[in-house]
Amino acid sequence: MENFSAYNPTRIQFGRDCTNSIGTDAAQIGQKAFIIIGKGSVKKNGILEQVTKHLKTANIAFEIFEGIKSNPEYQDADAAVAQAKQFGAQMIIAVGGGSVIDTAKAVCAGFYSEHSVWEFYSGKGIKPTAALPLLAVLTLAATGTEMNRFTVLQDTVNKHKRGWGNELLYPYISYLDPVYTFSVPAGYTAYGIADLMAHTFELFFGIDASPLSDHLASDIIKLALQYGPTAIANPNNYEARANLLWLSTVALNGTLNAGKRNGDFGVHAYEHVLSVLFDIPHGAGLSIIYPAWMKHFYGQIEAKMDFMAERTLGPGMNGKDFIDALEAFYGAIGTPKRLVEWGIGTDQHALIVQTLVDNKVRGSYFDMQKADYEAILKLMA
Repeated sequence: MENFSAYNPTRIQFGRDCTNSIGTDAAQIGQKAFIIIGKGSVKKNGILEQVTKHLKTANIAFEIFEGIKSNPEYQDADAAVAQAKQFGAQMIIAVGGGSVIDTAKAVCAGFYSEHSVWEFYSGKGIKPTAALPLLAVLTLAATGTEMNRFTVLQDTVNKHKRGWGNELLYPYISYLDPVYTFSVPAGYTAYGIADLMAHTFELFFGIDASPLSDHLASDIIKLALQYGPTAIANPNNYEARANLLWLSTVALNGTLNAGKRNGDFGVHAYEHVLSVLFDIPHGAGLSIIYPAWMKHFYGQIEAKMDFMAERTLGPGMNGKDFIDALEAFYGAIGTPKRLVEWGIGTDQHALIVQTLVDNKVRGSYFDMQKADYEAILKLMA
């Protein structure tokens, strides 16, 4: 078991009507809130109205920036920074899923900078000196960004999608009301489930020995397999939605890192290429890649796969049984297992491989070179 440092300053408000305190919480920070939302679903389902009602009661002035895409682009973050500066924002409130919160994190840091937020993601080591406080109202169980210091944005023009992390990016408070996820369409519910499972896998396949972390990881997968179909079949099932929401948070809030140097995250890097090329939802891309990655590296991860199978499927089950069960699960909840299901044919394979090469996609422990890209791609076709 490796040495580790555990730190997470984010306060979680979890449960029905947990956003009722957002006005008084915001008032402890300031009187001007800049709200960032996606393409309007939180307006249609009434969530934005509920949030702003509490802000008005607390005499918090606010402006709204709308239009964040499911694969968020740095240009929108830059535009939001400019508007937030003009408004004189004292805090950012993100109301939406992972793409909205990731963008909001960039805006929090960009507010005190004079350069594009993309410079933070460039790999040049540019760091913010300050950041606005972030209040996050989560509407989708998926990315875990509500309780970590990471954010992912993309440069669609130049075909780059990059993650970045900094201690200043932890949300101040995140509000997790399972009812706010009731209106998420079945497809995006499924993609979110695939995403939270992928985060769990990435950390589980870290090569360091941390038994408690691995037991927790297998329990997250087991519960996702249990609650996922229920949430798809009955979107208003509070228990299913609540459990998925908390599973997605714990999957990437640092808990599964304890005793490990890192997760692998090669599958995430591979998927970023699919997102930036084809605008495929992140979770949908992950559900296509992960079984193929497991098959490709099976000889190196067989013992871990057998452990996961025994813990999630029952005694006597092995790693190959688990891969079969995982693909069947993805099919059952309606997230894709092959590229062709998303309309991506073999004619696009050369472009995918070249973009993987250009982006230098690797894993922390399971290295990938061009031959690996191609072999995994064949398994995904």
